[in-house]
Amino acid sequence: MTARPSPVTRRKTRNEAEALVHVLTTHQVDAIVGKRDVMLVRLKQVEAELERSRDELRGLAAQLQVQREHERASIGREIHDELGQTLTSLQLGLAWMARALPPAQPVQAKIRSLSAMVTTTIRSVKRIAVELRPGVLDELGLVKALQSEARAFQGHTGIRCTFKTNLAKVQCNRTASLAVFRIAQAALTNVARHARASRAVITAITSGPDLVLTDDTDSLGIVGMRERAVALDGTLTLRSPRGRGTTVTVRIPLSRVLVGRS
Repeated sequence: MTARPSPVTRRKTRNEAEALVHVLTTHQVDAIVGKRDVMLVRLKQVEAELERSRDELRGLAAQLQVQREHERASIGREIHDELGQTLTSLQLGLAWMARALPPAQPVQAKIRSLSAMVTTTIRSVKRIAVELRPGVLDELGLVKALQSEARAFQGHTGIRCTFKTNLAKVQCNRTASLAVFRIAQAALTNVARHARASRAVITAITSGPDLVLTDDTDSLGIVGMRERAVALDGTLTLRSPRGRGTTVTVRIPLSRVLVGRS
């Protein structure tokens, strides 16, 4: 028969067991807390790396936009200078042929037809060259360029286009002006591609620390617009209430827009 331990022995054993459990629990807690600190540090490192990646992407987007605009300008100049001059020479040649031949000659009708085709092509070349290289920005500034674009869009498509702004006294730098102009241009292009579109409203205003461009249309595509906004540290939001068309809003910090502050 085994003797039962005395109360003193049992109390001593229990105390030793509780002490051991406390030590083990403390070590486990310390290990968990240590892991949490490591995870927090790693999380901060990942966040910092993501922010650096965003900055690099924004910088890359800006460089790509600048390069793209340089390429557009180069192509626009070549189209305007080379193709435009060739078409003008062709037009002059047809005019010379028309004067040299007797009016009664049947070929005169063909010359007039070809001359009309060349005239139409010259207009198309000028339009494409202007779209590729909007010199109106340098000549008139952002506000008047947007006004001109709205009028031209309404004239070409028959879709009512309204432009509103409070930027008359704001002088914008070339990079931001080109980005805002291209965003508005892309929005109007998407409106023209959809038969359901019946109107377009473009608003360019200063609001607090931002320049806000709002394009309210019946249908809109935003591919490429967000890239231009992000390249200037801006944002683009899209709102499409059912049955009420689409509104795209671009916010760009004025520090990236005003002359001498970018």
